Amino acid sequence: MKKIFLVEDDHALRELIGFLLIEKDYEVTAFSNATSFTETINRELPDLILMDIMLPDGNGVDLCRNIKEESETREIPVLLMSAHANPSMVNGSGANSFLAKPFDVEELYEHIEKIS
Repeated sequence: MKKIFLVEDDHALRELIGFLLIEKDYEVTAFSNATSFTETINRELPDLILMDIMLPDGNGVDLCRNIKEESETREIPVLLMSAHANPSMVNGSGANSFLAKPFDVEELYEHIEKIS
């Protein structure tokens, strides 16, 4: 079972995405902010990261860049998501894919399958 870290500050969306991923037999650990995510990834590594760009205490693009710079985490695929960001914002972040919100459920699954 693949382990996914989900970083999303919107409670309802975090719950929905988590539910959808669990239904597809993924193990999901969800985070509402950059701080809790950063603390956990220093102790535990996922198979994939889904991350919102606009977080209350950080920026998903910067977090992704940091992940891709570290030897322990650089190979972990990262899918950045945002309702407000232009896809070109993720250029130079090292992200494996970008998903604009709102998105279709099948589109989410396709992105995950493509990069994992």
